[in-house]
Amino acid sequence: MKRIIIAVATALPVLAAQAAPPAAGTTKLAMDVELGLWEVTSAGGMSGASPIPASVMAQLPPDQLAKVQAAMAKQNQAQKYKQCMTPEKLNKGFVRREHGGDDSNCQMNVKTNTSTEFAATQVCTAQKDNMDYTANIHFNLSGRHTAHGTVDVTLKQADGRTTVIHRTIDAQWLGSDCGTITDIQAEK
Repeated sequence: MKRIIIAVATALPVLAAQAAPPAAGTTKLAMDVELGLWEVTSAGGMSGASPIPASVMAQLPPDQLAKVQAAMAKQNQAQKYKQCMTPEKLNKGFVRREHGGDDSNCQMNVKTNTSTEFAATQVCTAQKDNMDYTANIHFNLSGRHTAHGTVDVTLKQADGRTTVIHRTIDAQWLGSDCGTITDIQAEK
């Protein structure tokens, strides 16, 4: 879980844009998006307690702590990145499972899954990380080349501290050729 929490702090917009996979055993994503290169803008903020427990922050080396604190300070700023959407990514849904992908403690309630709209709530209960979270995800397509959405996440730590994350996502298709971008590339 430490890697997930650090990823939240350092790459929140990327995670937010990809926050909701269809859970195992559910229908695959039905949104009719154009494959290829997309430019994504993520804006919003984070409030409440730090999503990284103080005990974890205390264990970070000074250079890594500085990077995490700097990344968290930027979370209320708009961020842009480019993403290459492939058939494989579309079939997996919106999430990258860098942490290993154990969804055994998560439940996905897909409310809408059409060619133009996706809405779901994912609830994950604490395991060894002692943190629960609820994510409400809603995306709409305006044709095959423009998407808009929101992601609202509430993290609850075992000690009762809560973090609330809200992001709006705007995405525009740039073309079918992803060039050298194979996954996600943040704009500098």
